Amino acid sequence: MSGDTTQGGTQQQLITELMRALTDLQTASDQVDQAVSTALGLNRTDARCLSCLITRGPMAAGDLAATAGIAPTALTFAIDRLTQAGYTERQRDPADRRRVLITASDKALRWAEQMWSQTITETQHQLSQYTPQQLKLLTNFVTDQIELQRHQAQRITKNA
Repeated sequence: MSGDTTQGGTQQQLITELMRALTDLQTASDQVDQAVSTALGLNRTDARCLSCLITRGPMAAGDLAATAGIAPTALTFAIDRLTQAGYTERQRDPADRRRVLITASDKALRWAEQMWSQTITETQHQLSQYTPQQLKLLTNFVTDQIELQRHQAQRITKNA
């Protein structure tokens, strides 16, 4: 099957092109992450935590650590730095007063709106070119890649 000829080349050629494109996407995303970190005066870990809060909303520290993929001990220092810089706030969970939620501050949300609104608009326009079936395929592919990359990170960390 891998030698089957398709309209754009053999299946293996297409797989190779897609893998190269994914690597290029990762590199471009990394460049954007660095630019954001630099613009905010944050290190990459702190910027990643802030991004998680902006895109997913308030969350408990343990949830934020898991979402950002960092150790809970490192997260404590990241939250302290982000709070000191005015990008996050600690708030009591209204559903459980014993629990503290970390939230993106209004300052961070305003900055994100200013910085990302054009990107969001352009991405939505780009994605509107696809059919619902294609969007589902792309979503499934990206979700599968996320799981694969997380698995690879765990495997590499374990073997290091």
